[in-house]
Amino acid sequence: MTNPMPPAISVCIPVYGTESSLLNCLQSVAAQQGLEAAGLEIIVVDDASPTVCAKHAPENNLTSAQIVAQFQQTNPVPVRHLQHGENLGLVEARRTAVEAATGNFIFCLDSDDTLPSAALSTLYSRAVADSADIVHGSAQVVLAQEGCQLEGNSLEKLLEANRRRVQKVFTGTLEGGAILQNGLVERQHNNFLWGKLIRRSLYLAALEQIPAMYCTMAEDLVQYLLIAHGARRYVGIPDVVYNYTINTGISSNTKITTLERWEQVCSTASVFTVLFACLQDLTPPFTQEQLAAIRKLCRSYVANNLQQLNHVVVPELRAPAYRILCDYWGEGLVKRMEEALAQK
Repeated sequence: MTNPMPPAISVCIPVYGTESSLLNCLQSVAAQQGLEAAGLEIIVVDDASPTVCAKHAPENNLTSAQIVAQFQQTNPVPVRHLQHGENLGLVEARRTAVEAATGNFIFCLDSDDTLPSAALSTLYSRAVADSADIVHGSAQVVLAQEGCQLEGNSLEKLLEANRRRVQKVFTGTLEGGAILQNGLVERQHNNFLWGKLIRRSLYLAALEQIPAMYCTMAEDLVQYLLIAHGARRYVGIPDVVYNYTINTGISSNTKITTLERWEQVCSTASVFTVLFACLQDLTPPFTQEQLAAIRKLCRSYVANNLQQLNHVVVPELRAPAYRILCDYWGEGLVKRMEEALAQK
């Protein structure tokens, strides 16, 4: 008996506290058109979501495993549910999913987002036709109705800022070193993992260079830059292939009231620590221009953390939060960015 052909695409979905939207996310994958012959699989990785722990779970909430079981009763798309015993962060959740996947291509999908019905077939057909390692499509912004705290001009500004980020796609073909240059230096396409179909072998090669790390923010950056560095061909298309949900109830306008939550914000520093370590052994090496672009990104994240410290961390926590910020980023860098912000 011969082994079945691997699926064309493995859709990888991390879950942490997003069980309420998971079924809708899964159903959008099951509704994909035009891929019957090529094949799909879904890998769900629960990163020790609070819902798994009875003492944290609201009454009547389903765990991700229960939601997947419910989904499998009525949908033919094969799903594997993997469970982390402790919260490891998004890099490790994606690593678990990609390593478990069997598809030729990986598609990263966040569990609070959904897909248009022709998204995956559109991306896959271009990947095959153009022998591409990365096929990148556009996204549309969807406003979650629950927990919306903004309205009027403030809401429209938030929506427009997100549209600019998610719709940043270089329409056309890039090859070799031009891929990294276009995304990192020229900034003509975004560094998000979602919205892109990525050859699994390329993704695995990038993950091999990244040590185990904990991070909950900006984790796409370290992964995508290494993916782009190793890619042979990128194809950008104008088609909308992703529904990106924003919830203004958990936006940057929300007050930070615990040091645990603040540490999650500051964990972005680990992305740059790991990234600079990885760059030391890469062949070909990043150019000086590319390294300068990464340092500029690093400074922008420090500046953003300082602004969050002053505007969204509650006053009684600001002194210990500042110390945590310096622990993560280094006191010298934090003070230099304070001086730069004061001069603006």
